[in-house]
Order: sequence, then C-alpha cells, then structure tokens
Amino acid sequence: MTHITILGAGAMASAISVPLIKNGHNVKIWGTEFDKTVIDALKAGQPHPTLKVPIKGNFFYDNELAEAVKDSEIIVFGVISSGVRNIAQRVKPLLTNQIIVNIAKGFDSGQTMIEVLEQELPGLQAVTVAGPSIAIEVASEQRTHVIFTAKDKISAKLCKKAFQTKNYQVEISNDIIGAELCSALKNVYAITINLGKNNNHKSALFAQSLAEMAKFVKAVGGKTKTAYSLSGLGDLHVTSQGGRNGMLGQMISSGKKPSEALAELKEKNITIEGYTAAKAAWELAKSKNLKLPLLEATYRLLYEDKIFNF
Repeated sequence: MTHITILGAGAMASAISVPLIKNGHNVKIWGTEFDKTVIDALKAGQPHPTLKVPIKGNFFYDNELAEAVKDSEIIVFGVISSGVRNIAQRVKPLLTNQIIVNIAKGFDSGQTMIEVLEQELPGLQAVTVAGPSIAIEVASEQRTHVIFTAKDKISAKLCKKAFQTKNYQVEISNDIIGAELCSALKNVYAITINLGKNNNHKSALFAQSLAEMAKFVKAVGGKTKTAYSLSGLGDLHVTSQGGRNGMLGQMISSGKKPSEALAELKEKNITIEGYTAAKAAWELAKSKNLKLPLLEATYRLLYEDKIFNF
C-alpha cells in the first residue's frame, strides 16, 4: 500500500483517485479554498458534485495541507494550471523526497506544468500524465489509456504500478517535453476544430491541428511520434469532441464574438484553459520562429477578434 495525496478536488483530480483506491492505496484528497463545497459533500458521503459518483478516501480542507501531505510518497498535482505554481510554493516546505505526478494541462508564464514544478520543487522526480482522459469515464471505471512520462523512467514505472488497473491502462514514455506540450496544445486546437462549420470542415481542421502540433513538438526538442500517440492525437480527438474548449469554439462558430462567448462562460464559472494557452503557445511559437498558421489564426480570433477564415 502506497500513501498518496491528491492536491485539488476538481473533476479529474477526484476521478484519478478511483484507480488508486481500487489498488488498495491510502488516498488523501486535499481541496483548495475553491473546493470547499466539494470537500463538504465528499466528507458527508455524498457523490462528487460534478462527477455525480461516490469518491472514497480521506478528505482535507484548504487549511489542512500539512496533514494532507504527511507521510505521502506520491503527490498528485490536480489543480487548474494557473494554480500549480502557487500550490507548489505552499507545499514545498512540507515535502522531502516524494514523487510528483502532474495531471494539470496548460502553460504558466510560458512554461509547461512540469517546468513550473521543476522550478518550484527542484530535486524531486516529476511524472506527467498525458493522453485522452475524460474525468467521468475514469471515475466510473470505464476503459481509459494514458501515458506516464518522465525524464527518469524508473519513477514513471513506479507510478504505473500504483495507478494501473484493468480499466486504467498506463503506457510509459520519456518524452516529457512532447507530452507536456501536446497536453497544453490540445486545448487550444479543440477550440479551433470546433470553429468548423460542418463535419468535413472540422475533420480538415483536425488534420491541420495535428500536423502543427507535431511541428511544434519537434521544434522544442520533443519527439514527433509523441504528437501522433495518445499524448497528442488521442487527447486532441477526445477533447475536440466536446468539453469546455470545444464549447467555446461552437459558440463562436454559431455567430457569437469571442469576447461575448468568453463573458457568457465566465458568468457560468466555466474556465477555458485553451483560451489562455492560445496566447502562451503563440508567443512560444513566435520565439521559435515557427510558422503555424492555424494557431496564429486562432490566437488572432480570440485576442483580436480577427475573422477566422480557414
């Protein structure tokens, strides 16, 4: 039995506890200040408010961080990408030699999540989870295939042993750069694909999105094949089928201005990670002198209200 702490009580953070519990590990879920309602419900034995399924484990409030990470061997970062740095800084004094597992996807100040964690928590081995993974399907123990990537495959293999079940299958890779970039870019291109006017158009946008992801990954030192694996193609496919990023694309495609669609979603407390990632990705591509026309068109549309004419 391994002692594992999950930082964050959102949909995916809570869902990933299911295979861990299935394997008999001691799992603790800590909620941020924004997760109080979720932790209240879980402590009361109620289903997760978003997932609508029971979640087992031990649950901790925002002011109980020290207790939540005590004795843990693996720390899972499951907070929103914009919160990873802050939580890493908070938890740093409490850590020793734990393995860090990242499930957040996105950029922060131009850095991927693993780069943020390596900067804030130097010396700790980090593993990132990539690939198609819908929270409700993980939580309800439906078949899911993901990739655990790390510079050191030993830590990835240790985590695979802890997480893998019959229905939560894990592959191993050492292309952490490529996997992290794909995880962030798929949210951007999920918006792009859903700007399509029909299925034929969306399929064309999907193909070009994947080609640009592969070009981007190669330019930053990753492996092209990562873009065509679960990390890239697989995650892009499932994300483009729906979800919050796809919703933004659909709203714009139906005639709403990007600013209007974003304001409407904000009122509903829906965060679109692909929106902030689009700017970070465009800036990174520009710094590499990369010509990615679809990414640039998406950025111009979202931030400058330019007409999308692909």
